[in-house]
Amino acid sequence: MGATSKLQWAALVVLVVAIVALLVVLFTQQKDYRTDAEAARGGNATAPAQESPAETAEPSASPSATEASEDASSDPVDAVTTAAQAVVTRDDDSVINVLGDSTSNTSSEWVYRWAEELGGDAAVTVHTWNPEAGTWYLEPRTYGGGDRAITIWNGSAAEGTPGFPLELDGMIELEADLTILNYGHWGAPETVASSLEDLLNTLDAGAEGAAPVVLTAQNPAQPTWVGYADTNRDAMRAAAEERDLPVINIEGAFEDSGDWESLLADEVNPNEDGHQVWAEAVSGYFSG
Repeated sequence: MGATSKLQWAALVVLVVAIVALLVVLFTQQKDYRTDAEAARGGNATAPAQESPAETAEPSASPSATEASEDASSDPVDAVTTAAQAVVTRDDDSVINVLGDSTSNTSSEWVYRWAEELGGDAAVTVHTWNPEAGTWYLEPRTYGGGDRAITIWNGSAAEGTPGFPLELDGMIELEADLTILNYGHWGAPETVASSLEDLLNTLDAGAEGAAPVVLTAQNPAQPTWVGYADTNRDAMRAAAEERDLPVINIEGAFEDSGDWESLLADEVNPNEDGHQVWAEAVSGYFSG
């Protein structure tokens, strides 16, 4: 073989090697490019839609709302108040028992004024206790009208004490949806306190599932009054506090008038204006 042919073959071999080397380089670069591209796509790709707990959870209550709810539900006095108000304002028929003294036994006093107001939305019937007969008067008083009926059994009597309903058969309406105790102007403190305890026990006052019982803190009396108005009023409040029962603050309503003595007909009993203040306090309590 001539020298020229050898040179040609050598050049061909070099060319082939160069081509192979070039192909290897190109292949390697292409592979690196694809790897980098795939990595880039993987880093920027949008993940499949997935429902996270944060997206599906309901908004949590604010601390103030939560605390207020806990306070309302944990306060037993508020619970009894709510139940008592519901008896007065609900759409269903209601039976209310008032047990009291001379501040609630006649037609000019707060029970009947309140009944007249309730008659704006319901047919109200008030049965009044007859102390001479030891039973209810045959003819009740009626107020208003409508589909809803409110029946009030007013077991109030002159010089009444919490012992009266325990001694007089039938004065307590056992099927009442709500009982209001209105005592304090009459009776020796030790007798009032003990009989009040017995009466509250009879009513299951404060017991789970029992009908609500509400007490009044009666109006202030003149210093010359021979009774024990202040002491007995304190006893009513103490009994209510012990059983987590609400109290309608009639004393406060009279004092807020600015001249509570002008609201009295004598040393202790309210006059016309006083009865109206009393009725408005009761109405305001039950209407919330």
